[in-house]
Amino acid sequence: MLVLLGVSTLAAALVPVERDSAGDETTTTATETGKDAEPTGDLLRQSIDADARKPKTIVMSLGDQLELAVRSCRADQAEIAALGELEDVHPDAPARFDLLPFATGTYEVRLVDADRRVGEIEVRPKLAAKDRRKGPKRSPC
Repeated sequence: MLVLLGVSTLAAALVPVERDSAGDETTTTATETGKDAEPTGDLLRQSIDADARKPKTIVMSLGDQLELAVRSCRADQAEIAALGELEDVHPDAPARFDLLPFATGTYEVRLVDADRRVGEIEVRPKLAAKDRRKGPKRSPC
């Protein structure tokens, strides 16, 4: 019985497996890395205090990436419904979002159980590189 098991295992290891060629396609993308390559956007790190009296507005340009932390003294869920994002928030652990919006507009940040708006994210059209230098300075945090 053990000899039969050993022979069948060896045979299975040596027999080639047919694969569906449609599922094995891979693609590669070339990226420009020269000195003239313009960065596509900035990385912004912001936070919203859900317990603040006035909701905070975060302004960003299209193409920017936003790392957002929503802090609250009460357990709840923070939601950005228009982007399909929902995260738990706890006094010891803020809700964390990593966002890269693909459309301009204003996106509400809400606490679900408390049913209130705690902030908003305003995504504006991307400025040209020369105009971006004139704009407001971004926080390093």
